[in-house]
Amino acid sequence: MLGRHPRATKLERVKFVCCVAAILLAGAPSSVAAADEDAQIRQKAGVLEKPNRYPSPSVKQPAPAAWFRESHDWGSGNLSGDWLGVRNFLGDHGVALGIRYVPILMGNLTGGLDRGFFGGGPLGVTVTVDTESLIGWKGGTLFVDYEFFNWYNTRYSPSNGYDPTGSYVGSNTNFIQNTDKFLNQVAQLYYRQSFFDEKLSFQFGKMDSNVTFAAVGAAGAFQDSIAMYTSTLNPYFPTYPNEATAISATLAPVASFSFSAALFDGTTAAYDRNTGESASSTGSKGPDSFFDNDGHWFVIAQANAFWEIDPTRPGSLGIGGWVQTGLTTTPVQGSGGVKDVPGVLLQWDQTVWAPSAEFAAEGGGVRFFGQFGWSDPEKNAIEWSLMGGFSATGVVPGRPADALGVMGAYSRYTTNRAVYRSQFRSGAAGPAGGSEGSIEAFYLAQLTSSIYLQPGLLWIRTPGGGNPAPLNDAFTLYLLLGIDL
Repeated sequence: MLGRHPRATKLERVKFVCCVAAILLAGAPSSVAAADEDAQIRQKAGVLEKPNRYPSPSVKQPAPAAWFRESHDWGSGNLSGDWLGVRNFLGDHGVALGIRYVPILMGNLTGGLDRGFFGGGPLGVTVTVDTESLIGWKGGTLFVDYEFFNWYNTRYSPSNGYDPTGSYVGSNTNFIQNTDKFLNQVAQLYYRQSFFDEKLSFQFGKMDSNVTFAAVGAAGAFQDSIAMYTSTLNPYFPTYPNEATAISATLAPVASFSFSAALFDGTTAAYDRNTGESASSTGSKGPDSFFDNDGHWFVIAQANAFWEIDPTRPGSLGIGGWVQTGLTTTPVQGSGGVKDVPGVLLQWDQTVWAPSAEFAAEGGGVRFFGQFGWSDPEKNAIEWSLMGGFSATGVVPGRPADALGVMGAYSRYTTNRAVYRSQFRSGAAGPAGGSEGSIEAFYLAQLTSSIYLQPGLLWIRTPGGGNPAPLNDAFTLYLLLGIDL
């Protein structure tokens, strides 16, 4: 087995302290001893004590910098373990590897464009390089994220797409474009440099905007796309599967405030009036179009405030604005496109209960959240959207790592027929206007530290909108199996 980094000696000291503490606790009051005995029983039974962090199958982030500063077991939480010491050796020297595969099975029972099964399997492989641990360069992080996706089902009429619900908002944020057969790309490849103990940082390269912007952490386990970002950002937001090259900066002078701004390559939504065609996705491209994109940019900024009512009840509030520059596409073919689409967003997250401060710091407890977005209805298919709900861990007796949640959402479509029109089941264009609503509920069972099972249901009211709505409400059941390899 490969040797461990010298920081492993710190682990031995921690073990020694724990042994001494255990001896001292032997003489503690019976209630403390009973609690300690109960914890040992739970640990032997395989009960996970930490709360679920609502993992995303498709939006990936680097390994936390703190892990490289401590004696971290890089094989823990992974089904394949430490690979005979290889994972620990690499991690202790600044290279962390991650592999996640999440089969997603969905079935539309009624309504929408058609009934039937649909689903796919996002596979992500990530590499995080901490330059301080590797070569002594403080504050540097190199991150690589490779993503593969394939649909499990065949196409549906009339749109020849894989998702039969007919939702424009998106029935599942972890699915690729409805008409693409599969995905095979380097989704993220960027370098991040921080200064002044993480108070200022810069990033350059191909990245996912939803890591920094419009991200509501407590909503991460919901599948409805609006849980991840306001539907006014369709189709402009450079997130999975349309990640893009960008330059971004984050200022966090104090723990209670941060400000981030970024300039993304916006050619995914670009429109060529001469050819009548939209540009291809940046998700499969390198940085070339960032330096030559004919003025198609996605510019976004967001300020965040953080607070604690008490240590068990943290909260946050985010306010942001964005603009898609240049001539961009609309869902209506032959519309001539629109120019310089603006938008604003507001999001919030408040923990109302947690069993302890440590549990709350891990993202656990009962958390209420929401997000609102607005955009120009003369340029955007969605004029405004609102979503809200709650998610919770630590509320199921004997299973503190399990999670559950309920969310509701609403999107108002533009009445401008040149910008958006709904669709009949026959494929014919329908009326503009109307709205699309949804309600989703799930239960996430954390079976082991590396495997979770998540059943859920999603009701979509008048998918695709339209006034009057051409499609009946869709009702979908789903099941996820998350595996960290």
